[in-house]
Amino acid sequence: MSLPVGWVEARLGDVCELLNGRAYKRDELLQKGKYLVLRVGNFFTSDKWYYSDLELDSDKYCDDGDLLYAWSASFGPKMWSGGKVIFHYHIWRTRIEEAVLEKQFLFRWFEWDKENIKSDHGTGSTMIHVTKGDMENRVIALPPLAEQRRIVAKLDALTARLARARAELDRVPALAEALRLSALRTSFHWDEDSDSLPTGWARKRVDEVGSVQLGRQRSPKDHDGPHMRPYMRSANITWNGWDLSDVKEMNFSPAEFETFALRHGDVLLNEGSGSAKEVGKPAVWHGEIEGACFQNTLLRIRPNRYLPELLRYCLLYVALSGQFIKNTQGVNIIHIGKAGLAKTEIPVPPEDEQAKLLGTLNAAFARADRLEAEAARARALLDRLEAALLAKAFRGELVPQEPADEPASVLLDRIRQSRTAAPKAKRGRKAKAA
Repeated sequence: MSLPVGWVEARLGDVCELLNGRAYKRDELLQKGKYLVLRVGNFFTSDKWYYSDLELDSDKYCDDGDLLYAWSASFGPKMWSGGKVIFHYHIWRTRIEEAVLEKQFLFRWFEWDKENIKSDHGTGSTMIHVTKGDMENRVIALPPLAEQRRIVAKLDALTARLARARAELDRVPALAEALRLSALRTSFHWDEDSDSLPTGWARKRVDEVGSVQLGRQRSPKDHDGPHMRPYMRSANITWNGWDLSDVKEMNFSPAEFETFALRHGDVLLNEGSGSAKEVGKPAVWHGEIEGACFQNTLLRIRPNRYLPELLRYCLLYVALSGQFIKNTQGVNIIHIGKAGLAKTEIPVPPEDEQAKLLGTLNAAFARADRLEAEAARARALLDRLEAALLAKAFRGELVPQEPADEPASVLLDRIRQSRTAAPKAKRGRKAKAA
């Protein structure tokens, strides 16, 4: 590919020095100390910090405004803003030839080139390491310095707009969940003080609308036997239905199978959890696995004169509105219990109105699902758009070239001549413990 006017190709090592941090032994990483030690985990997501009391050469510290690059496992650039810290060996601090290269331009190039490095390693790679020699030999196309600044300004403006769009899209899942909850509340909420319900509706206990059964307890002796059958457990229920990616089996005698076998239209819910947010997740069994039973982490309702899918919506509202939690028992694990579920009161619509109400709720949930799906597609488009903008920037297509700009080749030649004339720097002293 031919370069735009005024641009020149260079090795990264010609315009930027990569300074390694310090390698630490395990006993040198302290729980408290004078300096924070910035490791790759802290660079991205980890809040667990180690400390050091070592007094090091100045090139082993980084400070606000330094451009860093993590080169091991999780890798990529970051503009540091966390104050003065020691940085680990798996991180480079950049020392840039500012007469030919803008720091923010290099940061943006690093972000773009990171995806090229991933492609070079193949899509199946999970642990990517970039050696210092390889990075120094990567070719960077350099625009004139003034054009670099124009490119950075344009990218800043465009990516700020993308960030605002992402922030709006990030609100969509919460909005979709609010729409679902609103539809459930409209259908199933009643004023407990006045006990008001729509005409023809009734307020009944769960055991009045169907039989309630706790699942079969699992024990080591049931891990093998002549009547092995698949069974459902709390891990198989999600807020959106069944997850059958990991189904276990255990022995059910013929008598036990009669009690715990699942039938089409059974409504099951999560009986207990260590998290209050997980208690009461409901799902309807439609015969997904032949001969399946259920474990005592689940409760089953076999409804009578209550459409199973509509009952699931009703129980979903009970769970999401926190009504199950008010009546649960337990400390570390929160349980609804068979008796607790049986005595839970729910609104029951007339049988001749249930199909219409179910259709209304299905339509509302479908709208919320479409909203989330469209937001996810839009988010993916934004990611592709940002990648396309970076690609255009480093092809010289994002901003116009200016004939008056001093060519990058002239700047690069000046740097090379300066390096040739400069005396060799002396090596620094080794680190000493404070």
